[in-house]
Amino acid sequence: MIQNKSNWLVSPGKETVLILLPLFLPVLLVFVFQNYFDTHTEVTMLWWLVLILMVDVSHVYSTLFRFYWEPATFQKYKSLLILIPVCCFVVGVALHLISSFLFWRVLAYAALFHFVRQQYGFLRLYSRTENTSKIIRWIDGLAIYNATLYPVIYWHLHLTDSLSWFVPHDFISLQLPQADTLLFALYGLLFLIYLIKEIYLSVVSSAVNIPKNGIMIGTYVSWYAGIVFFHGDLAFTLMNVVSHGIPYMGLIWLYGEKKRSSHFSFGLKGVALFILILFFLSYFEESLWDVLVWKDHMALFPFFTFSNPLTNSWALSLVVPLLVLPQVTHYVLDGFIWRFSKDSTARLN
Repeated sequence: MIQNKSNWLVSPGKETVLILLPLFLPVLLVFVFQNYFDTHTEVTMLWWLVLILMVDVSHVYSTLFRFYWEPATFQKYKSLLILIPVCCFVVGVALHLISSFLFWRVLAYAALFHFVRQQYGFLRLYSRTENTSKIIRWIDGLAIYNATLYPVIYWHLHLTDSLSWFVPHDFISLQLPQADTLLFALYGLLFLIYLIKEIYLSVVSSAVNIPKNGIMIGTYVSWYAGIVFFHGDLAFTLMNVVSHGIPYMGLIWLYGEKKRSSHFSFGLKGVALFILILFFLSYFEESLWDVLVWKDHMALFPFFTFSNPLTNSWALSLVVPLLVLPQVTHYVLDGFIWRFSKDSTARLN
């Protein structure tokens, strides 16, 4: 079959490494070293440093390169880019004052929505050149949501006690054991419909959209393996964080390379600076979390180890929403990446 190179955003090689491989490599790693992951289910300090600080938190700050440090985009959407974090902070403070657990639960579902929508966004980016009917696009959208939502529903039915997003029991437990068989049958049926559709279209057109199908299959593999097949927190975190954070940073980087008006050099010489900036911002944020709130990684943040974490409810209701503000702002702004379809300053074309 012939691959239409226009399906790629910029470079097949770069996108394979930065966007597609992160969906598959963590799954392969867990399968190859399954004995290790079966006996090491918790996220140790070293794993936390690599996965959470260097990937998960860092990808949040890559939003700065995409919106706030890109002059044309910032000037065009200045009011929105300022208003969003202000509103997020106000809502966060209000939620935390009502209940800290409610705050974390709402944040968990916001994060989940963000993770699901990113996969949909990548699917649409890689479908942008396809001249297909509404029913075909509808099948694609249904299939990508199927890939993400079935494992999430399974999580709610089975794993709310063994996995958590931010804090224990932050997802609601659903007691519907009789739904297992029906949901799995629907899950398999929707994937089969997508697969038959893609085979038919590839035969008719003598072409296959490799990046779109890579996103689709990779999403099915990584979400199912991370939540349903493997139950350990470490395996889940590895697959979840890498398959989400690396492609996002990769997209930011590819956009920066293509955006000639950017004031930041996105060539190879800028790689080290890009990584260092993200690491510094992530380390600074997490050090504040550790000093003021958690006190659970003092070996990595040996600052004010003699001090006690905050206990005053009013202080926590200001500090916690402030510390999660970059994260929440990232969740909200991420939706606009896929919506500014007619804005050449706001997304890859």
